[in-house]
Amino acid sequence: MTKFQITLLVIIGLAHGLPSVAAQEKITASAQLEVTVLDQNQQPLSLAVVSVNGVATSADPSTAVMDQVDRLFVPYVLAIPQNTRVKFPNSDNIRHQVYSFSEARPFELPLYSNREAPEINFDKSGIAVLGCNIHDHMQAYIYVSPHGLSRTTDATGRVNMPRGDSQLHVWYPSLANTITDETVVTVAAGETKVTVVLPVQAQQQQPPPMSALQQRFNQRKNNN
Repeated sequence: MTKFQITLLVIIGLAHGLPSVAAQEKITASAQLEVTVLDQNQQPLSLAVVSVNGVATSADPSTAVMDQVDRLFVPYVLAIPQNTRVKFPNSDNIRHQVYSFSEARPFELPLYSNREAPEINFDKSGIAVLGCNIHDHMQAYIYVSPHGLSRTTDATGRVNMPRGDSQLHVWYPSLANTITDETVVTVAAGETKVTVVLPVQAQQQQPPPMSALQQRFNQRKNNN
């Protein structure tokens, strides 16, 4: 396209009342919604899942990662769309045996080391609660979204979402007796910031202290 044609298109657009580039950028910015999620103590809640409907998403299958680091699942909460394949690498120097008995996706991965990264396909919406047969303290959640788009909040409890329909769906472990229950928040027209307070306390995995043998092993490993 020539410079003359581009100029002509801009003139025609302005003549017909179409938004300028600056106006389009403003529209795009206003279409974003900043969501802040707090716990019952008004503290920022990280890894809460915020979802919207009415937004376009890619139908292509994707891959996500649920790692195992320092005898912990990382991340604690993973939000994915349906038909996502999740890799389970083991970044520890010990073996883990990951499993889930959840209706959304029951599975069990035999003992494996950090040289392997099994994959599981999550083709049904719901919540998969993960555990490790070797380490009882390890627990995590895979949120297989039934919504158009789902994202998790950052360390400040915030996440930016595109504006979809008039409702937000917010989920966090222990939010309700039924694990899939969510808090639904109505967003007013023109609202650009929303704060959601959940009746929960922040959760995290709590590894037991290392034994004397484990401490000596790690010390020797670090000195090599």
